[in-house]
Amino acid sequence: MLQIAPSKTDAERLLLVSPELGEVLAAIIHRVRGGRATLPLVPAYDPYERTWSAPMPFLFQRPRGPEHRAISRTTLRQFLLHVLAVSGLTDASNKPLEFTPHDFRRLFATEALRPGLPPHIAAKILGHADLGTTMGYAAIYSEDVVAHHRAFIARRRALRPGEEYRDLTPEEWDQFLHHFELRKVALGVCTRDFGTPCAHEHSVRCPQLRPDPAQEPRLLEIRDNLQARITEARREGWPGEIAGLEATLQAAEQKLQTMHRIANRHGVTRLGMPTFHDTVGRAST
Repeated sequence: MLQIAPSKTDAERLLLVSPELGEVLAAIIHRVRGGRATLPLVPAYDPYERTWSAPMPFLFQRPRGPEHRAISRTTLRQFLLHVLAVSGLTDASNKPLEFTPHDFRRLFATEALRPGLPPHIAAKILGHADLGTTMGYAAIYSEDVVAHHRAFIARRRALRPGEEYRDLTPEEWDQFLHHFELRKVALGVCTRDFGTPCAHEHSVRCPQLRPDPAQEPRLLEIRDNLQARITEARREGWPGEIAGLEATLQAAEQKLQTMHRIANRHGVTRLGMPTFHDTVGRAST
C-alpha cells in the first residue's frame, strides 16, 4: 500500500501498487534515507499557493549541499522530457513526445478501464469524488467501445445453446412474415408480440390496436351502433349486455382520441402497411 499526501481535495489515499513498483519505491527510499532510520524532513514550495510547507518526509528529495531539498514539479518535468528526448520516441506527426507527470494519471485511467475495470473502482483509486471526472481522464475511443461490445456479445453467445443460432428454414421465415400480415385489421394495426394471438379478436377494446386515422368513419359507425345497442338493451331490460357494451363504447371513444392525435401530430403522412413479401424479394400469392 502506498499512502499519498493530501491532494487538492484535501483527502489522503491508499493505493495498491505492483511488486515491481514497490521494488522501485523501496530503492528510492533506501537512497533518500542514506543510512538514516527515517526519511529526512524537508519543506517544499507550492508555486500555486506561493507558500512553503512544513517540514515533511517527501519521497522525491535529493541532497543539495549540506541539506536535503524536495524535488520540484518543474524539475520532475525536466527529468521526464530528458528521458523522452534520449529515448527518441515521437508522436504521429514525428515530433518528440512530451509528457507531464499528470499525463500518467490519464494513461493509468485509460489502461485500467480498457480491459474492463469498473469505472467506480478506477475513480476510487484516482481519488475522484465524481465518476464523470474519471471518465474524462480515460481516452476510450468509439472503436474500443465497439470492440468490447462485440466481445461481450461473443461471450454471451458462447453460453447459449448452439441450436439457437441455426439458419431459419423457409417455412419459419414465411411464418414470421405471415405474422405481420395478420396484424393488419379493419381499424388499424395490431402491435402484439410475434407468435401471440389477439386475445380480443381484433376488437375495438384491444389495447394493442394502433388505430388508423383513415378508418375514422368506420369507427364512428361502430360507436353509433354501440350507442344504439345500449339504448336497446336498456329498453329491453338486458342489464347483462349493458356493462360490456359500455366498456366497448368507452374504448371506441379512446381510439377516436388516439386517431385525432396521430392525424394532427406534425402533419404525419400515412404510408400504409408495407407488403413484406415484396420487401424481401419474394412473390406474393
